[in-house]
Amino acid sequence: MRVLHVSPYFPPAFQYGGPPASILGLCKGLQRAGVDVEVVTTTANGDARLPASPGGTTYDGVRVRYADASFPRRFFGARVRMPLVDALAHADVCHVHGLWNVPEWWATHLARRRRIPYVVSPRGMLQPAALRRGRWRKAAAYRLLEARNLRHASMLHATSDQEADALRALGLDVPIAVVPNGVDLAAADAAPRGYRARLGIPDDAFVVLFLGRLHRIKRLDLVADAFAAARAGRQALHLVIAGPDEHRLLPDIYARLAAHRGAVHAIGAVDGAEKWALLKDADVSVQCSDSESFGLAVVESLAAGVPVVTTRTCPWRVVEIEGCGRWVEQSAGAIADAIGELADDRARAAAMGERAARFARARYGWDAIARAMTQLYASVH
Repeated sequence: MRVLHVSPYFPPAFQYGGPPASILGLCKGLQRAGVDVEVVTTTANGDARLPASPGGTTYDGVRVRYADASFPRRFFGARVRMPLVDALAHADVCHVHGLWNVPEWWATHLARRRRIPYVVSPRGMLQPAALRRGRWRKAAAYRLLEARNLRHASMLHATSDQEADALRALGLDVPIAVVPNGVDLAAADAAPRGYRARLGIPDDAFVVLFLGRLHRIKRLDLVADAFAAARAGRQALHLVIAGPDEHRLLPDIYARLAAHRGAVHAIGAVDGAEKWALLKDADVSVQCSDSESFGLAVVESLAAGVPVVTTRTCPWRVVEIEGCGRWVEQSAGAIADAIGELADDRARAAAMGERAARFARARYGWDAIARAMTQLYASVH
């Protein structure tokens, strides 16, 4: 089977958060499952565009066509039509990742015209909280383009039950499949410790980690306020913030944590072995977004053996059910209480981390996920 994946961004453009990493992981898993995979994407990479290669190249063993970026930048405009025409000529199924972007609009249009079945992964972009951001622009685009593109899909792919519920509420009358994102378990196992020493964090400190884009929807204000509250009377706490500052949020975070500056470490984007090494040295990971369809940083934390504190705005009740984290109200007080409980009982935190690693290995390995996706492709082909 030959599957074409279409995304507005692809590695090494990791600054766009979880999707580039998860699409790469899926493609590599599919290749191991015997699926012929190709990717069409753009040169988008923030201020530093990637080299264009519309005729094709490879990234980490995956065939990729990087189409040169063009107008309109807001919607990841790129010269994707001809690379898509060429790639679709050899595809049995087209898998489109994300909405509100030029590659998606062209891919769905061309797939319909060639009568090639296509699967759409909205990647959380149809969650209620996500739709409220730029709602007038998105409402117009939905009526003009997205509703038709979604209704003609052979299947919609959700990464969580919460995302599937949001898709069903749209009344599109399209089959919906729930398959989670995965994680590179081998990389998680191979990563060494040692990040604390680089940051000057004492060995006996309790490290709170935020991993992800510094975007307003991620609610770094709550992370900062919760850390400040939890650190009252617990001077051993340190906060590490790892991710690109998309919305220039660091000045506000530093202002909120002015009394704790020596214990706050903002290190920018990390990926690959650096990311796993950082995770291995964390004691708890915090995620409190206004909206998440999945949350790759949660799975990565679990795979690294790090308990997670996440809020009920994220689809991660399972971390509490499985005893590998806390699922709390989206408030600084609730997050601080959960962090404080783990900091005060490190044996409990360590036990949660051990359960987290076992759970991630049982549920989120890319090979098992790739097999599930292969079955879905076969069902629409």
